[in-house]
Amino acid sequence: MSIPQRFSLVTLGVHDVEAATAFYHRLGWTQARSSQVGEITFFATPGGVIALWETAELAKDAAVQTMHANAPAFRAVALAINLASREEVDDAIGDWVVAGGQISKAAAETEWGGYSGYVADPDGNLWELAHNPGWPLDERGLPQIV
Repeated sequence: MSIPQRFSLVTLGVHDVEAATAFYHRLGWTQARSSQVGEITFFATPGGVIALWETAELAKDAAVQTMHANAPAFRAVALAINLASREEVDDAIGDWVVAGGQISKAAAETEWGGYSGYVADPDGNLWELAHNPGWPLDERGLPQIV
């Protein structure tokens, strides 16, 4: 048996679905009609669906316990958006902050020849905003890697 090498949906655990939805709206994202106001929000992207769901409900659905209050904020995962240029990275980071997010790591040149910075949404979900000159973007904005 083989499991397909892809993902269909990433669900981000959030404290308040409506507040988190408002943040992503401020980034210019459009939610799917199948979203259920205040319960779960879906954003279709060229590469998969991003869902926002209350953290306790996500943990319950997965049959795991939520982290305790003093747990470290780092969840050992980051999502990434690749952009066409360093300038687009800087602009995206600026827009992220204006929308209410935070910079985790300022954008800088990388050892792999690119340019990258990290931001977090109001719930601490981590995103890398990057330009990788070795991964050209297709017409959907997805990196073409070998």
